[in-house]
Amino acid sequence: MELITPVWAAYGIVALAALLVASGIAAQFHRRKGVAFWLSTAILLVLAALAAYEFAVSADFVLFGLLHVYAFSMFFAVLFALGLELVNILSYGHSSHFIEISTLLGFAAVGILVVPMAYSLLTIIIAIELTTVPSALMIAIGGKRDLEPAVKLLLLSSIAIAVLAFAVSLVFPYDMQLGLTAIAANPSIGGSYIVFLSMVLFIAALAVEAALFPFNLWVPDVYEGAPGNVTALVAGINKKVAMVALIEILFTVFIVSRPAFMAGIAVLSVLTMFFGNLAAMAQTNVKRMFAYSSISQAGYIMVGVAAATQYGLESSAFQIAAHMFMIIGAFAIVLWLEERNIKSVEDYKGLAMRNGFAGIALTIIMLSMAGIPPLMGFMGKFLLFSSAISAGLLTLAFIGILNSFLSIYYYGRLIAAIYDRRYERKLILDRSVKAVVIAVLVVIVVFGIYPAPLMAITITVAHSLLGL
Repeated sequence: MELITPVWAAYGIVALAALLVASGIAAQFHRRKGVAFWLSTAILLVLAALAAYEFAVSADFVLFGLLHVYAFSMFFAVLFALGLELVNILSYGHSSHFIEISTLLGFAAVGILVVPMAYSLLTIIIAIELTTVPSALMIAIGGKRDLEPAVKLLLLSSIAIAVLAFAVSLVFPYDMQLGLTAIAANPSIGGSYIVFLSMVLFIAALAVEAALFPFNLWVPDVYEGAPGNVTALVAGINKKVAMVALIEILFTVFIVSRPAFMAGIAVLSVLTMFFGNLAAMAQTNVKRMFAYSSISQAGYIMVGVAAATQYGLESSAFQIAAHMFMIIGAFAIVLWLEERNIKSVEDYKGLAMRNGFAGIALTIIMLSMAGIPPLMGFMGKFLLFSSAISAGLLTLAFIGILNSFLSIYYYGRLIAAIYDRRYERKLILDRSVKAVVIAVLVVIVVFGIYPAPLMAITITVAHSLLGL
């Protein structure tokens, strides 16, 4: 007899999400930083465990008519809960406004977790807005200095939500409940110009949220201006949430228009890869370089979406997980060094001499981002480009491989600076950054050397979405 049924586990996930919000609000009254941190830590870990249980038992049902509990949603619930945990640790160690961050992070977490579970388009829109607004407020907490990136993030989100709302209005006649599968099941949806326009608007709106070219011109400004812990949240989790929403909508609502969105996504992927990598080459500020690098990584992830096959979806899910951990780890070290006024490539010279662990860790993370074996980033890119080739997109695969070589230039330049033999005073890495970086290194090394378990999981994830 099961100790807990899948339905009760799902109720538990909802209750824990609500408890996360309540604990954040309570923190405003008791003002105990340690209590707020440990409570949110426990909630996120239990929530991840319940979502993992739902995945393991192959749960598949709709809760409250709003949330779809199945392999796809539970995989990303586990992934994002772990990412939020890492951001929570960084915020605890490096934010003087942790109580406020804790409150806002609770609200953002609800939106982040609801997007992959959404059963309707309306739920996706509300959840994305609930993700973005608290994130912008987390940036603005720092005062006037941080207002510009906060406003830019809000404006980008406002544009995306406005376009999303218009796109939803176009498909409203096909199902007044706006259910993802119900719209797709309507026999009159195929071949409609209105539906095609709606698909284009959905792609454009979510491309803004996911930082795809040409909708990402303010994204590097937001990443550079935001505190490092919030940059890790936005780059590592928020942008991935938008990608998940795009995947959900394309492969449910617009699955009948697969040839059309394959072409559109392939073009966006190519432009995003080139823009991110070429712009990163010109950067001297390390945080800004990683911002452009994360844009190029979004382009790589879209290669699997452009393939529009189960193999492509598996690859995209694998790379979403890989890049989430890599970019959070990178920004953790950048945050720590930024607090010591070490910001440019020139400032990073001799980092390995000043703190060997930080130098080696950042090197491993960048090698993984560049796609060097035997690290997780290499396996993610290998799967993505293989999926493109298997789908007949040879040119797209070649362009992706070319961009991977381009990225070696700017990663290599920073690595060379890190191992420059410049002797300065030693730097002590604090516990919160070290904990986050160790967790990231374990993930990218283990799943780089032995990717089979995660690959098996992503096969189930892709199959569950396409099997709807």
